[in-house]
Amino acid sequence: MNYDDFDAEYRRVLGIADELPTDALAREIERLRVLAGGLADVADRRRAGNGIAMLDDILGYDEQPAASPAMAEAERAHALASADGGTDEERIARAEAGMAEISRIAQTADPSERTAILALNESLYMLILALRPDA
Repeated sequence: MNYDDFDAEYRRVLGIADELPTDALAREIERLRVLAGGLADVADRRRAGNGIAMLDDILGYDEQPAASPAMAEAERAHALASADGGTDEERIARAEAGMAEISRIAQTADPSERTAILALNESLYMLILALRPDA
């Protein structure tokens, strides 16, 4: 295979990478690796490898780890606490209760996650300030 043939295949995969399911993109990347391995010229193999690395980066976006149970629970609490419905007083009470719940979740979470979980309280605090007429 020559580099132009490889490049045509690479560009085809790159063009559809965002639309492919993760497993299908992984198969296409592996197929491109095999094709790149068949390139005779070292410089062409290096160029092909660079392109494949970019596709690997795209694939990596889809492989972000799922939120931990504590973070997922905190995000649910945040979503409920920041809901739009109700009077200003009801929304303030809901936001304050949400902040308390998020703080409780953070206390029992893995230490490496506590700061990220507690950061969810910032937007609730800002909501409270915005809804309080005397603030």
